[in-house]
Amino acid sequence: MALYGVLAVAESGGGLFTTPSKLSPFVEDGRLVTISIDLTGDSTSIEDIGQRVLRKDDIPKLGYSHKSSGRGAKYSLTQIGSKNGNDAEGVSSTVLRRIRSWTGQDPVQSLTGDDGHPDGWIIDELASVFEKDSETLEQLRSDIQSLLPADDEIPTAMTVRLRLDGEVIESVDVDTVDWFWPGEVGLLDEAMKRYASANAADKNIDNGSSEGQALGLVQDEIDRVVGTPESPLGVFSVKHPDAQPGLRRDQSWRNYPVSADTAQLFAKSQDLIERCVYRRGGMETYALPYFAGELTGLKAEALFLAIESIQDESDHLDSGDPPMAQVTYSLREHDDEKIRELAERELRFYTVTMPISDDKNIISETPAARTYWINELADGIVDTINGPTLDPVQGGFERYDGWPLLDIPTDRRRGRTQAFYLITGHEFTDAVFGYRDDEEGDDFRRVVDHRLISGQPLSVEMLFDEYLRRYTDASEGGDLPPHQIVAQQLVHLESLSRAGLLEGIDRPIEPTDTTMTTDIDTTDIATIREQRLKRFLDRPLFDDPERCATALAGVLIGQISWHQESERNIGRPLDTGIRGDELSKNSLENAITSALEKAKVYAQDSDRSFERDLLFPETVDKLLEQTEDMPTSWKDIDKREMQFCYVLGHAHGRRSMPVAFDLNDDETATDESSAEEPAAN
Repeated sequence: MALYGVLAVAESGGGLFTTPSKLSPFVEDGRLVTISIDLTGDSTSIEDIGQRVLRKDDIPKLGYSHKSSGRGAKYSLTQIGSKNGNDAEGVSSTVLRRIRSWTGQDPVQSLTGDDGHPDGWIIDELASVFEKDSETLEQLRSDIQSLLPADDEIPTAMTVRLRLDGEVIESVDVDTVDWFWPGEVGLLDEAMKRYASANAADKNIDNGSSEGQALGLVQDEIDRVVGTPESPLGVFSVKHPDAQPGLRRDQSWRNYPVSADTAQLFAKSQDLIERCVYRRGGMETYALPYFAGELTGLKAEALFLAIESIQDESDHLDSGDPPMAQVTYSLREHDDEKIRELAERELRFYTVTMPISDDKNIISETPAARTYWINELADGIVDTINGPTLDPVQGGFERYDGWPLLDIPTDRRRGRTQAFYLITGHEFTDAVFGYRDDEEGDDFRRVVDHRLISGQPLSVEMLFDEYLRRYTDASEGGDLPPHQIVAQQLVHLESLSRAGLLEGIDRPIEPTDTTMTTDIDTTDIATIREQRLKRFLDRPLFDDPERCATALAGVLIGQISWHQESERNIGRPLDTGIRGDELSKNSLENAITSALEKAKVYAQDSDRSFERDLLFPETVDKLLEQTEDMPTSWKDIDKREMQFCYVLGHAHGRRSMPVAFDLNDDETATDESSAEEPAAN
């Protein structure tokens, strides 16, 4: 955060406290309203109220210090209105009220009185002029409305110019009577600094403050440190004291020693850090980029420009493009070869996920995340979607618009970019995991994302459980879940396996290099089905006989159910009573028996040439070959593993005939699979 504060200070062109760059949108296109007050006479008097175009050379004199969070007065006596403009009424009320508010702020008032600044009486006089409901304030409001065009909405800065006697005022550098702008008066500069840094030592402390002498977390020498610095992440030491019962609030500087200047850098960093947050599903994930090693001018400029380039528009994801991906590609595809090399070699991210609420408990955190594992996984995704898994000819599923993992470009470069965005934008996980309600939150899914980014393999047992949980979510109301859900889960599982991010299973998920990639005979429906089934099963996952038998059972039940629904108009086909997410070995055995019986009975009155003796003989033969022992005798397959293999086979079986019709070259064949495809969810 201190680094981002340094970048913000450098960009603003000011110091640690002033923010001249925030006035840039007002220059030439905006106006400067100046209230001139004479403090040299026996009584304070308002000498003039003027307005003119705000010019660039005015900015240093105004001593402007911006306050990003909340409403109310900015940190300096100079105040601004909306960048979009204010009319006369808005200037005379909103902007003038901010000047009044500034004079009454406790940190500003701390400079008054016997223990305050020698020139503190100036603040007392200003507070008197701008006192709420006073005659002078009401007169100022009326004069401003008369001075400015009533309906023109113009970006407006307002300041106070003071006539002071340099012989009696310590805060100016001359000893004559003259007019001075806020940036030229030391007292006003000190008031601005106190106001800007007020919370660093006493936030959420009723009495006293948290400060002392110590070696800070950033600087390398003993100095004054404060214990309650404002943090752009909403995390500081005493915000949630109930969660830290042993913490003494006024001693928090010992636990979290931060110098006053560093605390100000934290505050300065807020705008840049806010650009690096991605909010989705009740969670916010910060991905703060930095370069490893010593900071150089080249690194600082490249980093700042990459963060500044982050856009809210969505080019890749409907939910918004994640900042982590935007920064990575901004640097990776930079015109300057040196910056591209830097990004490849030294780019890191501090990532942290928290709930979007006042309860800022950290769900997951990675201090030095690299993009290596994201790139590996993105490559795995592209290899998967360009392989047999999404190729109907090779026994795979089809591509579908609107389904994140089934709608990735096949072009390697574009596909890899899209996959990178899906991973960093949480959609790679959210597309296949079970839904979370508002009370449950997205904690676990975001922990999974952090594990992937840091290269920690995921347990296949956990994945099967999440896949079936999502299957259940999509089955609410008794409807059959769209087969695209299962297809996405297979893409997800296979991609993790390809990237080396899967553990707890004895075989890889992806098809082997020996998997057939030649064309199939598309002149005959039965042949198409048989060849597609053979290729669907041609992956190491199904080398295990129990997994293979389970998948084949799902295929046959899906095929029989399609036949019942499409050929016999049966309202409740076989698979409506066989919930994949509730499947047991006993219910699977009963389902196999029922499917085999129906395959024989239905063939007797079929008029299709390829259904003479037995429906779907290729599946029946293979299933009987694999089930020497019925499911109730199986010992090796886990329940969730069995359920996932079943729903995977069932999704293939349900699409077996429709896909065969689509691939069939015989123009006389009738495609009776015209049921409308389910919409993406």
